[in-house]
Amino acid sequence: MFKTLLWITCLLFSQNLLAADESARPLRQTSVKRVTVKSPSSAFLWEKSSRELSLRLIVKYKQHVLNVSSIQSKLALRRPYAIQSIQPMAGNAYVVSLKRTLPEHLSISSSQAIDELIQQLRQDPDLAYAVEDRVGHFNPGPELKQPDSAGSIYDFDTLSHDLQWDEFAPPGGIMLESAPGLSDGAWAYTHGETWSPVVVAVLDTGIALNDNLVNNLVKDEWGQIWGWNFAANNRNTADETPSFHGTHVAGTIAAYGHVIKGVGDQLNILPIKIPDSTGMFYESQVINAMYWAVGGEIPGVPHNTYPASVLNLSFGVDERPGKTIDHCDEAMQEAVYFVRRRGAVLMVAAGNDNIWEHYNAPAVCNGATKIAATGPEGLRAYYTNYGPSIAFAAPGGDLHYGKQGGILSTVNPGGGYQNTGLDYYQGTSMATPHAAGVAALLYAVTNHSMTPERIEQILYLSTHAFGVSEDKNRSCVGEKPCGHGILDAYQAVKVAMANYDVLIAPSYSNLNPAHDVPSSFVLKQNKYPICEVIGFDGVGCYEKRREE
Repeated sequence: MFKTLLWITCLLFSQNLLAADESARPLRQTSVKRVTVKSPSSAFLWEKSSRELSLRLIVKYKQHVLNVSSIQSKLALRRPYAIQSIQPMAGNAYVVSLKRTLPEHLSISSSQAIDELIQQLRQDPDLAYAVEDRVGHFNPGPELKQPDSAGSIYDFDTLSHDLQWDEFAPPGGIMLESAPGLSDGAWAYTHGETWSPVVVAVLDTGIALNDNLVNNLVKDEWGQIWGWNFAANNRNTADETPSFHGTHVAGTIAAYGHVIKGVGDQLNILPIKIPDSTGMFYESQVINAMYWAVGGEIPGVPHNTYPASVLNLSFGVDERPGKTIDHCDEAMQEAVYFVRRRGAVLMVAAGNDNIWEHYNAPAVCNGATKIAATGPEGLRAYYTNYGPSIAFAAPGGDLHYGKQGGILSTVNPGGGYQNTGLDYYQGTSMATPHAAGVAALLYAVTNHSMTPERIEQILYLSTHAFGVSEDKNRSCVGEKPCGHGILDAYQAVKVAMANYDVLIAPSYSNLNPAHDVPSSFVLKQNKYPICEVIGFDGVGCYEKRREE
């Protein structure tokens, strides 16, 4: 039996390619020998004496098909494939599991069989789309083990908020406060409090009940943690993976306490668990999770009465270790558009391959904001992807500076650094929740009145300049661009509160690669009598003079 394995690695940097976990998925029990076979297009399992392929697709028709039997009748004639199961999912689509028995003389891979089947299905004029329901795996990989000769930038014995460089002054930090305890940046205006709580959905590995985080998890009317596990189809959202990746991401957004502080300690986290304890999941689970996060209906799942304004997706889709998928299929793109129609923004990790314009799903989808990563000096983190379609960068950590050059956040209780329940990670996975958290602060200060487009425009326009380096590999301008500056919470909150009538930023093609020449704009004074500089090259204007 061939079975496609698609690896989806969360975007925590790994120095080494990760070996495929051959035991990650249970196999149909037979007495024949199973061996692992890897092709250029996929990794799949081959039972040497079996001639049976198992396939899984996401299928949607142009007119909503009301029941499973109707779907079955449409697919029944697709020989030589036999339907095993049909499950309704988000967006009026269906997950269809099939098998095919091959004659002895025919040798075909699962990827070839899926392509053949999809081509058959596309002959039906009623079909909206058919795509493979790919198998994925969260596997963050190890931290950088040996820092370079630059060594540590801090000396410390115990953890403290003082070590959260990512929250302090530019160029490295996002200016929540200029220094520990001052609250003179974005925190002078908001910590995320508002009349209607701002919810950030963390689609990840689940969330451990860390004491610095648990009170900011969304609760139902009975005080129970509200979220959903799309692997087990239940409410158990506990982070069971060895990395505690989802817990770290969530802490960056909304942790609280004297030692650790997230972007907004009044923000609420909606935990949405994608993989099982082994890290395995299907793409259909991601799509269901995206719909559910913003209040969409999923067959067999309770309605989400706490829809999110911001979605954090710190992962991407890999065909196999070291081979990413750089396209967004119809099912995933439809999910992104649904989220945006519901008034939410998607902050997505750009990836850790250190490659020009190389982004995997969902970052590559239209409507997703790609976030690159920088280190403590505001320079490009050595692992981050780069290119003109990056929106902007945020602190993702760089362990070349030593362990504390990473991003400090929550992990499993009793785990992490010195068993504190906190630890330093690096990756575009860590940069993304900074952007998600600041987007949530903007919803808070405007009482949810902004559109996703306005939120994204402000975040882009209000960035501050990168750190300066003559090393082209470390610089975020020039040959390896990381977007329009570094996320700046202070500037973003002030712009949101100013409520400008028009915001203006240069297009990427007009940006000077070294940011050493100021941008210029010509505006009609009778239309825009008052304009102000935003960030390092943006402008905000009012169409009428306002009362002092």
